[in-house]
Amino acid sequence: MTETSRAAVKTGVEQTELREFALPRLGDDDGLLRVESSGVGGSDPETYRRENAAPCIMGHENVGTVVDLGQAAQRRWGIKPGDRIALHEYLPCWHCDWCRQGDFRLCMEADFFNVKDRFNTLRYGTCNADIPPHLWGGFAEYMYLAPNAVIHRIPATMNARHATMAVPLGNGVQWAVLDGGAGLGKTVLVFGPGQQGLSCALAAKAAGALKVIIVGLSRDRVRLDLALHLGADIAVDAQQEDLSRIVAAATDGKGVDVVVDTTGDPDGTIAEQAIALSAKGAWLSLNGLGATVPINEIKKRYLTVRAPRGHSYGAVQTALNIIASGMWPIDRMCSHDFGLDTVHDSILATAGRGIEGAIHVTVSPANDRQK
Repeated sequence: MTETSRAAVKTGVEQTELREFALPRLGDDDGLLRVESSGVGGSDPETYRRENAAPCIMGHENVGTVVDLGQAAQRRWGIKPGDRIALHEYLPCWHCDWCRQGDFRLCMEADFFNVKDRFNTLRYGTCNADIPPHLWGGFAEYMYLAPNAVIHRIPATMNARHATMAVPLGNGVQWAVLDGGAGLGKTVLVFGPGQQGLSCALAAKAAGALKVIIVGLSRDRVRLDLALHLGADIAVDAQQEDLSRIVAAATDGKGVDVVVDTTGDPDGTIAEQAIALSAKGAWLSLNGLGATVPINEIKKRYLTVRAPRGHSYGAVQTALNIIASGMWPIDRMCSHDFGLDTVHDSILATAGRGIEGAIHVTVSPANDRQK
């Protein structure tokens, strides 16, 4: 095996260069992953634009083959060299109350919204690459498997690019189903047909939702059309169609049971719409970055409101089970694949720049070797 790993390192605002890192010396508790594919997450373009997020090896939706693993790590994770795994981005403490109840997304060591220093906190895909052993992101040939990593074993036959959907689809399972209550007989409204919104629609339908409505803009036409193959029953162009009328017709005027906003809602208009379109007793998962909270309206409608916040172990495992089932056209979401030498283009494509039609983009190091 080689002694070094190439990695695409973010060096400045929307700047990346290929660097080489020595492979880490491993102990009894850690391991090494050969990266097969790494998804470009919906938040990655924002990270790429930040001034204070460099140097960084990005890539937090990671799938690969274990090439080396300490004996203690093998016993703890129940895996061995040669096994294929999918990783969470989280590197939690494993001893706080949240970790002990299995919800490490809210661990103070892992919670992106509460850590003191986002870019010097150990987390795959966002932390400072100057921190040894440096290989903290999936846009690389190899990744370090830290003792506190969160791991799922995947089938030997699972397509690696499909498996990178475990995190965004896990978000869909968490936000729409586990947190939102989408299930048998429910009507579900999803704002935003990006990779997260499409995942919410798929997860809701897989959970048995009676009707799934997804909303986007005119520029999202391709994604809205795709949503109809991924669980959505109705796809709405909010710039050309009357969403209120469509929801009323679809729900006999009662409103929807579950709302998930995946857009960020910078001015609060989606939060207002979501509340207005909800049935009494509905569950809402709202970003609401610019929203004011209408407590009286929430009380009047007896609404439960939460914010979408990552994914639990169970959500990601459910996502992997959905992928493995072969019942859904996951391949249609995996739109573009890049190599390490074109990571810059892959992130811009995810932001809708340079390449049209990107939905879920992946970076696969083997692409470089094939050129």
